[in-house]
Amino acid sequence: MRDAHSAVDREQRLARGGAVGNLQSIPFGQTDLDAVSNEERRGRALLDHTHHRLLSGDLDEMDDFVVGLRAVRDALPTARWRSFVAEAVAAHPVRAVLHEEPFTRHAFEKPRGYPGDAGLLDLIYRDRPFSGPITARGVQLHNWSEKQPACRSVRARRDLLAGWIDITARNRAKPRILSVACGHLREAQRSEAVRGGHIGELVAVDQDPASVSVVEREQKQFNVTPIVASFRRLMLRSASWGTFDFAYAAGLYDYLPALAAQRLTRTMFTMLRPGGVLLVANFAPELRDIGYMEAIMDWTLIYRDESTVERFAELLPPEEIATRDIFRDAPGNVVYLVIRKA
Repeated sequence: MRDAHSAVDREQRLARGGAVGNLQSIPFGQTDLDAVSNEERRGRALLDHTHHRLLSGDLDEMDDFVVGLRAVRDALPTARWRSFVAEAVAAHPVRAVLHEEPFTRHAFEKPRGYPGDAGLLDLIYRDRPFSGPITARGVQLHNWSEKQPACRSVRARRDLLAGWIDITARNRAKPRILSVACGHLREAQRSEAVRGGHIGELVAVDQDPASVSVVEREQKQFNVTPIVASFRRLMLRSASWGTFDFAYAAGLYDYLPALAAQRLTRTMFTMLRPGGVLLVANFAPELRDIGYMEAIMDWTLIYRDESTVERFAELLPPEEIATRDIFRDAPGNVVYLVIRKA
């Protein structure tokens, strides 16, 4: 996964003309290595300055810190960025201070053993106040993190999915819906069609038994069928799952290599009924939070733009595609691909 991520990184830096890809950004007489060293020094100074401000109770420059980390990441080759995080950031006290914020700490600690778990998403959704131990500074940071671009887009994604479920139920009587890597399936709890009993069945699949247990406890009475299974099992035994009017995978593709993403797209598409809709999503490489997520949260995604997301559909028979649409969410951080089957 990181190899694919690295390739995207290189393409994006070259396209933006960053310090690595654009020699004109290096002052005359300065070597590439000097430029990289300067970026690392700027990064260390940024860590020192932010730590000082946080200890003084000043969070006004947190957005500047996020932007600054992204700039350092963009300027450094991938291997040097990794080294900077492992050596400079990991040893710096600013990371421990920022881990007073529950969302950031949860991502770093990975209590379920993998990044981006459903508990982390619940901390983004803020459907209920955080009830664990937290410092006064942690409360301030928690309020700040809620407004960050990635968090806004995750909440927008949940609402968009709820809307698509409702649209499906309006267009088809008692539709059958598939959610792959469903997490806690919070979009269904915001869907009028699900809560109103207008869904024939919503099959909610996740490889994490803890997530599936939450879905079963909270939503099984709304024609939701929770299943513990990986996306690989889904691909191997897709014929046994039946057919669907709407199938989607919202957060999974951020972690999948290109070929796995294409194969899963093909599998889900074959499971659609005629006229059925497939929706997949992937975070875009312009996301401002990337440096913070990787350096402070130890949370790495595979970022893709529209042209890369469109390649998910390369294994689909063109004659079976009625319509294909690609767009970004309102904040501009997530790329969506929606395909209707002929």
